[in-house]
Amino acid sequence: MHVPKINQETNWQEIAGFIRHNSFGMLINVAAGTPLATHIPIELEERADGAAVLKGHIAKENPQWQAFGNGPGLAIFTAPHAYISSSWYEKGKIPTWNYIAVHIYGPMRILTDQEMLASLEQMMNRYEAASEHPVSLHDIPGKELHNNLKAIVGFELTVADVQARYKLSQNKNDHDYYSVIRHLKQRGDEGAVKIAEEMEKRREK
Repeated sequence: MHVPKINQETNWQEIAGFIRHNSFGMLINVAAGTPLATHIPIELEERADGAAVLKGHIAKENPQWQAFGNGPGLAIFTAPHAYISSSWYEKGKIPTWNYIAVHIYGPMRILTDQEMLASLEQMMNRYEAASEHPVSLHDIPGKELHNNLKAIVGFELTVADVQARYKLSQNKNDHDYYSVIRHLKQRGDEGAVKIAEEMEKRREK
């Protein structure tokens, strides 16, 4: 990903928090010379030794898994984005788009059955926590669980290279910068509001 220095985010804790809050990502790798991509929930795990990995699973019918381990993988996480009208600038006439995107590159491997089971349990526990009646992996009948496990392949991607672009009007003067924030808030949709909030965090009045 092209990341101009002015838009570059290097704070790992900021990036890790973004991944966790926007964990429905895109997994990309290359099989037989063809790029393949799958949209799936991907969990970030930080280990005591300082290493970080991404874990998830895809359907065994998806041919993408057959290339796991044959080269690096790429996981992409994005969420808030918003159109920026040039009418919000004092003089500028070129509109643009503000957004946050994180690309994670690294080697991949296929999880063992036990590792995949642990990964699934961790994922379920995280997302079921907000349910009125949480369901755990242990609530799934054994045969049903076994049949579903046979139909998926778990993976682990070791975080080797992190590229994070926070394109948030950093190149604008204060007048235009705060004008963008004001207009985004007035627009009021979720993406616009989140981008405005991120911009407010990054420049003091």
